[in-house]
Amino acid sequence: MFDTTRGPAREQLEPNVVKKLETAGTLVHDDRRLRSFFFDGRFLTAKDLTREQTYFLTRQADLGRGGGIGVVAGLHVENGPDPRALRITAGHGVTPSGEAVVIPRDLANVRLDDIPEIQRLDAAFGLAQIPRETARNRSGLYIVALRPVEYTANPVASYPSSAGGTRTAQDGDIIEATAVTLIPYPDSHAGAGYESRRSRVAHETFVRNGGMRPPVDALPIAMIALDHGVIRWIDKYLVRREVGSEQTDFLGFSQAPRALREAHLLQYQQHLKEVLADRKKSNRGERFAASEHFFTLPPAGPLPVAAVDPKSLTEVFFPPEVDVELSVVPEDELGALLEESLFLSPIDLTRTGEELSSTSVLVLVPVSRQSMDQALSTLFPAERSATVQLRATASGLVARRQPGEALRALTLRRTALAADTTSSTTTSTGPSLADAAWSTLLSSATTLWYARRRNFPYKPAAIGQTVEEPDDLEDDFTKVLREAELYDEFGSLPKRATALAISRAYTLMRSYAEGNYAAGKQLFAGAGGEILRQKWINSGAVQRVQQRYTYEYRGVGLSQLLSAVAEKYQYTIALPHFARASSVVELDKYALLASKDGKSGLLQETVYKSLFEGKTLDDAVAAFRKNYEHPPY
Repeated sequence: MFDTTRGPAREQLEPNVVKKLETAGTLVHDDRRLRSFFFDGRFLTAKDLTREQTYFLTRQADLGRGGGIGVVAGLHVENGPDPRALRITAGHGVTPSGEAVVIPRDLANVRLDDIPEIQRLDAAFGLAQIPRETARNRSGLYIVALRPVEYTANPVASYPSSAGGTRTAQDGDIIEATAVTLIPYPDSHAGAGYESRRSRVAHETFVRNGGMRPPVDALPIAMIALDHGVIRWIDKYLVRREVGSEQTDFLGFSQAPRALREAHLLQYQQHLKEVLADRKKSNRGERFAASEHFFTLPPAGPLPVAAVDPKSLTEVFFPPEVDVELSVVPEDELGALLEESLFLSPIDLTRTGEELSSTSVLVLVPVSRQSMDQALSTLFPAERSATVQLRATASGLVARRQPGEALRALTLRRTALAADTTSSTTTSTGPSLADAAWSTLLSSATTLWYARRRNFPYKPAAIGQTVEEPDDLEDDFTKVLREAELYDEFGSLPKRATALAISRAYTLMRSYAEGNYAAGKQLFAGAGGEILRQKWINSGAVQRVQQRYTYEYRGVGLSQLLSAVAEKYQYTIALPHFARASSVVELDKYALLASKDGKSGLLQETVYKSLFEGKTLDDAVAAFRKNYEHPPY
């Protein structure tokens, strides 16, 4: 085993062996790795000791690059006390050459118009241009960078090295320091606005993997835009990189380094926050297309809540050619989904519509795990695991909309039905109740995220294939199943129900679909919905639902309620409302008791008002219960 107390673990070569290896060309020299060989009786000079220091500084820089280059901690650039100053927090980092740069305390007032100091540093680092504008009138994009520097100080006596020499004074210490300087960024779009130039630099950096390469002896920590010396914006993540793996080819597939991908997400978050603040200040609202302010989007990130309309389930943020779907995710799983999406390439908004047509994005609604079941209570298991398509409504792109999209948009417009209308009874043809459930979920969302999705085809099931039932073979059971919007959910039963449970569920539901029960279709939808909403179904679960739906005068109250609402309000309660309610039995019993107690009008008004406001039958039952003292027994 290697013993660290006895020196480095290196093979000691004899001179004759060295000569043979050099002749064979198998001995490689590194001119930087040369140090003095000390022994008793040797006369030491300043050159020997200086070379010793240089050797260890070089080795230290090599080790610094091995640990990663970038910011280790701190070094955040913020607005200073006035528009011509910066504030830099304490921290340290590693330059591309491996040198450490350290700021031990916060720099609260770094003056950009400190002309003598800035000009002296620019000239020292070879950045001065002739002719050169004064620092107070600087305009353009600049990189704020930290450079490792050193200087000598603290004179000490120098004794003569010869008999005739005289005593002199020389600086006795070498002081290492960090200098803050500005590096002009070569911007080819100087005529554009500062916000547009910021977006172009982001596109050039994160999509094209280009942009200016900073010198190896400087650590970039931010990019700023100056307008005659006044700071217009500060963007840290355009040039700032955290310490980590900086390989240029991730896993050998020409993927950007992880630090660059993380920087893109952080830069986008900061830019989006400033855009929203600016739009709020100018009363322009938060519903806008991403292409208005960005040339590229990271593969995952936040988006404004107003970008998605909860009523029509449409979005305006992404180009209309992008396939956008909506889903819900527990808050504690959001980070893992975003992490996975970061492996994908950015969304380049400068591409044509045909190039973007293969891009898929998933909009995520974070929900706490405790309230997950409550938020999805009106959705069936298959709907919970599925996604909802969001349609694009970008302004100025109506011509690209498909005819079906325009027709559906018309059907989504809700118009009030006057109570004194003399027309015949109609059936509601609004959006599906599944869409209504998602709309309710979106309305209560405070944050939204998106994640780019992979585009390779896959099948969620290991075996099996969906086969549609031919129309000419449909019986009454299948027709009512479709009318209640339970067809797909019933078809998924083999994945989560026993064979005996499926048989009993079919027998129970068929008895209502084909029997002579009053309100038989409504009882069919109610019983079927209660069975199908369960995650795992066995025969006992079906039996418990059957017992709930076994009582005297079953369906009589519902039949009376349906007839009264249709006659009074010219409104037919669609079957999906019953399929998604868990209190159909209670509503049936309440309707029968209310007719005996003279409360039928109150129940009818409560049900109609709840459904007209986009609520559910369960909400109607709960509202009626508050105003009715008798339990439904």
